[in-house]
Amino acid sequence: PISDKYLEYAQQVHQTLRSNGIRASVDDRNEKIGKKIREAELSRVPYMLVVGEKEMTEGKLAVRRQGKGDIGVLQVDEFVSLVRQEIGNRKDSDG
Repeated sequence: PISDKYLEYAQQVHQTLRSNGIRASVDDRNEKIGKKIREAELSRVPYMLVVGEKEMTEGKLAVRRQGKGDIGVLQVDEFVSLVRQEIGNRKDSDG
């Protein structure tokens, strides 16, 4: 979340992702958003979801992809579908 005001929404999104079999965590440290993004990029986190006032009001997520940068704002269910499809494609290519 951009700030503590959006932590509850971030936790709701986290629960939705987990209930759909998607590993996720919430970075609720009291750090600037730029530092959180930098650290997530260095840790090679596949997707970063940023939530603030606009995202919370609209029920959306600002999505950043490792190596590709900002890919836009998606509804939570759109993001879940995207990741589940990616997971399915990965499983298909493993076998």
